[in-house]
Amino acid sequence: MAAEDRPQITLITPPTLDLETFPDRLSRVLDAVEVACLRLSLATRDQDMLARAADACREVAHARDVAIVIETHLLLVERLGLDGVHLADGARSVRQARKDLGADAIVGAFCKASRHEGMTAGEAGADYVAFGPVGPPRLATERRPPSIFSNGGRKSSRFPSLPKAP
Repeated sequence: MAAEDRPQITLITPPTLDLETFPDRLSRVLDAVEVACLRLSLATRDQDMLARAADACREVAHARDVAIVIETHLLLVERLGLDGVHLADGARSVRQARKDLGADAIVGAFCKASRHEGMTAGEAGADYVAFGPVGPPRLATERRPPSIFSNGGRKSSRFPSLPKAP
């Protein structure tokens, strides 16, 4: 497998950020671990907060040649000087995002646990697809479809452990 085709780490921000401390913590993590992309994944829809967080994170990420994408907010990508968008609706809006942002932007798609949805997103122009959930269900009543990551119950070392942020 060529080096550029190998899986790379995407770091996802927490849903809320303290802009006084987060940029410094992010700097330390990006200096310690090779990361390909930072995904701004805030719970807020407040455009002012999104813009301030994007500015702080973009400055840190771009100084280390790390791309930064924003989750779902397609219309903010160009305005905030970000590298692309992470879409949460699978393949549904990939073609439109690619058309709106152009060939140079990063367009990613979350495809739940569906291989078919992932392949459809790739065919529609997604640069990457993300699958999940990969952790235990949050609720005792929650049922999960069979995992696309299943390896017959064997322990896997395909996913390296990351050092904890200082």
